[in-house]
Amino acid sequence: YATDFTVMSGSLGDQGVWKLADLAKMAGQRLQPIIGIIDSAGERLSFKGGDIGFNGLGQFLRNYSLISGIVPRISLILGPCTGVSAVVPVLSDFLIMNRRTGFLWLGGEKKTPEAGWADFHMEKSGQCDLVADTDEEAIALTKKLLTYLPQNCWEKPPVVEMGDDPERREKDLVDVMPDDPRFTYDIHEIITRLVDKGEFFELKENFANHLILGFCRFNNQVCGLVANNPEELSGILEPDSSDKYDRFMTFLDAFNIPQINIVDTTAFPPGDKWEKLGVIRHGAKLLHTYAHLTSPKITIVLRRAYGGANIVMGCSAMFPDFVYGWPTTEFAPTGPETVVHAIFHKELAKAKEEGRYDQVYNFLLGILKEQFSVLNMGKFWNTYYTVHEVIDPRDTRPKIVKALQALANKQEELPEKKRSIKPA
Repeated sequence: YATDFTVMSGSLGDQGVWKLADLAKMAGQRLQPIIGIIDSAGERLSFKGGDIGFNGLGQFLRNYSLISGIVPRISLILGPCTGVSAVVPVLSDFLIMNRRTGFLWLGGEKKTPEAGWADFHMEKSGQCDLVADTDEEAIALTKKLLTYLPQNCWEKPPVVEMGDDPERREKDLVDVMPDDPRFTYDIHEIITRLVDKGEFFELKENFANHLILGFCRFNNQVCGLVANNPEELSGILEPDSSDKYDRFMTFLDAFNIPQINIVDTTAFPPGDKWEKLGVIRHGAKLLHTYAHLTSPKITIVLRRAYGGANIVMGCSAMFPDFVYGWPTTEFAPTGPETVVHAIFHKELAKAKEEGRYDQVYNFLLGILKEQFSVLNMGKFWNTYYTVHEVIDPRDTRPKIVKALQALANKQEELPEKKRSIKPA
């Protein structure tokens, strides 16, 4: 459906929203995606006969919500979208905005010039998935997005021949990650070397970019990929990145899309600032969602897997289908540096008095890092967080492809209940 700004500013009258309500219901019944192209001044205010049209709008919002998880819902904002109708694109699974003309605003005073525009919703509110410079580009992005999505929740995503060798070994993967764990790297350099033809369709690219997510293919099969990005905030999972991750996980599971997690994270951030922002409840949401996933789940740990972030990224305790680790993997309750200070504070204080602080600190840190290494922990599957196999980084792509083949007919059922209750 589309609203036409040249006719009454594209405003939604009572008859129009009833048509949309029926369309949403029809999409759910016929198991077809619903796509809205929005260029509208919002609800049409008319007091004729005491009816202002909110009954039809409420019915549309209800029907649109009820088809969530049944069919993909995509909204394109190519012009204004204001008032109560601004809720519709945010209810959608994907929101695409025109950078120059798209404007999303519930109401009230605009106190900054950028508020409501595409870059604002991409970088600040996190409500926008993709940004286009023109209407034509927005439509092209929509078509590209649809190549990764099934028609409905009962189908599998489309298979597209990519012409990439499933056994391809990327020899330069070992050179991307710095030898010194104190140095960072851009996770995109890992992702593009692993996926078919280096094609990665990233979503929410400029929002909470310490967590990267999007669609890709392995051996022609669609997958959702989630990765910590050490180059930004050490790949932490704070409230914004947690929201981003939670929503994407839910969509993948609803539409039978395998999830691949690439892990290198230093945990959830501690401290007063993050506690005020609800970092605990956001972490709880991720635990709840991951525990309810039934689609194929594969975890690749590259380096650091610390604290609670390790758990929500799909550690062995959360029972992903396959967990692989590079030899550089470390499992720890928190960073080894922090553990050294917590456990050996007396020894370090004495060493400082004796002028041997650096020597003693580095010695103790080396012992802990050896203990936390996957090459040590990986021997005890039932005792510690660990992996199914420690792999050569160059074999990562073939391992993922073989794991997906093994999971092609996976069936997993959750405990019977009316519904789960996600943390706030």
